[in-house]
Amino acid sequence: TPACQAGGRGFKSRPLRLLSLPPPNPYRSMVNLTSFLRSLISYPDERLKELYLLAQREKFPVVEPEVGNLLYFFTKLVKPKLVVEFGSGFGYSTLWIALACENDCTIHCIDYQEKNRQRALKLFSEFGLKPKIFYHVGEALTVFNDLGFKDESLDLVVFDHEKQNYSESLELVLPKLRRGGLIIADDVLWKGKVSSQGEKSIRLNALRFFLKEIFQRKDLSSFVCPLGDGVAVIQKLF
Repeated sequence: TPACQAGGRGFKSRPLRLLSLPPPNPYRSMVNLTSFLRSLISYPDERLKELYLLAQREKFPVVEPEVGNLLYFFTKLVKPKLVVEFGSGFGYSTLWIALACENDCTIHCIDYQEKNRQRALKLFSEFGLKPKIFYHVGEALTVFNDLGFKDESLDLVVFDHEKQNYSESLELVLPKLRRGGLIIADDVLWKGKVSSQGEKSIRLNALRFFLKEIFQRKDLSSFVCPLGDGVAVIQKLF
């Protein structure tokens, strides 16, 4: 066109202008967000902060304080009379739950190691907790079956055991959970790997199946909160 061919010289090149972009928001990354949120937490007992730091030094897997705070919140909301926790470790997450419970609450902890039970019972005694706490050692599903809970008697159940057993545990627990009761399942995003099709393992495939199940079932209402390593909150509707 004439505009392009003025003077017979064709296109004139112009120097590129670099745009000045605003600096990135430091709170956009999950690491910074987590750190920020953790700084806001009001611990129901300051010893929980110390215990978390101790677990970090020992490389003992426990829920992050922000996940503990979530457990505390939902325990206050539900006001449970009967709680079961799968995978209690040395009792760190149990402490968050127990500190939110009323006097008439009973908590059953399940773990596969006796040394964890001994350590947990000592902690429970030191904290002077209100609810009755029973700690059972053995394979989670077997122990749960043996406890023989009545149908629709449970108010709150926490999953933090073998991830490949979450779906089987769900089927086992639901008949025992009351309508409106909650299941809170930890580590469901597994470092974000559940969303990567290139990542495959028995654990990841099981978590993907579990997540699909809790969102598709009509008798459940579920959401996943990306705190910690991902926390699924599941309510039984009927």
